[in-house]
Amino acid sequence: MHTIRFDGKTPGAADCEQEISLLAASSKAGVPLNHRCGGHARCGTCLVTVAEGAEHLSDMGIAESRVLKALRAQPDQRLACQAWARGEVLCRY
Repeated sequence: MHTIRFDGKTPGAADCEQEISLLAASSKAGVPLNHRCGGHARCGTCLVTVAEGAEHLSDMGIAESRVLKALRAQPDQRLACQAWARGEVLCRY
């Protein structure tokens, strides 16, 4: 079991037994992350900053890389719809 924590306007945490996207974990935690494109890496509205646990996230795919480049995102930022957590993670949004 691992915990994914969210720090922002509405903080929260989700205890997860298996790999889960940060977006799904935010919903489980009651954290209202924007996501206009339905989780398809097209809009960038679910951008989060990974404060801890980046090593527990899935590798970045082509679609996510493209959106992050267009957003001029920082190296510690990921799209919650595309980043899957396998361990403890702390996100800021």
